[in-house]
Amino acid sequence: MGNVGVKSCCRILPAFVLCALLTACAHEKLDETFVSEPYVRERLLPYIADGKTERNEIIQRLGEPTSRFQGGAILGYRLILVEAGKDISEKEYRDIIVNRDSAYLGGYYGWVNNKRKLLSEKGTFLVVWEENKEDKLLDILSREAEYSLVFVFDDQGTLARHSLRRIMP
Repeated sequence: MGNVGVKSCCRILPAFVLCALLTACAHEKLDETFVSEPYVRERLLPYIADGKTERNEIIQRLGEPTSRFQGGAILGYRLILVEAGKDISEKEYRDIIVNRDSAYLGGYYGWVNNKRKLLSEKGTFLVVWEENKEDKLLDILSREAEYSLVFVFDDQGTLARHSLRRIMP
């Protein structure tokens, strides 16, 4: 009788440990730190200051805006957070989609959190325009974060106010 109990325990214990490990992984929280507006503002846009930054500096640093209103008094940027200096291949795109879908569907956010941390270290903004949407389609579709950045300038071209909003995902 004693041997049967030990054998059953030896069979059940590894399965129990495996279940406990999977459960622990499945409850990892999605870390929003590296894609949050305050973090992105501090890390990638520290030069922007209402009342100080000039329109020319913003265009020089970010490139041409996605949209202009009121004769350039308002500039709008659609920004995608991407890994600096890296073009994404179709294979990488497929891998990203599979990993991200698995993470969100399965509740295992380790891959997503690691991707966000990498972007916090090596990330930059890709400005999206009508003219580059087709060329940058894989970057756009596989984005980890997208932002809207709007600048309003005074009559002298000095930044009066701005707004950064994370719009996706």
